[in-house]
Amino acid sequence: MQVFTFFCVESDGSVPRFDVTPCLDENAARRRAEELVGVHRGCDTVEVWRGATMLFDVTARQAAA
Repeated sequence: MQVFTFFCVESDGSVPRFDVTPCLDENAARRRAEELVGVHRGCDTVEVWRGATMLFDVTARQAAA
């Protein structure tokens, strides 16, 4: 298990919430980010970090596709 941090970024650039979740791998982390961007309506993007490294982000548009 690896620990990932998910930052929910709103359109104004603020980060009102974050989530720290252990996931098996980056694919599982991507699925978690897609869940979060769907749950938090004001969240435009979820940034996925492992430690001090940003791995990728998931936008609301990407998750809807």
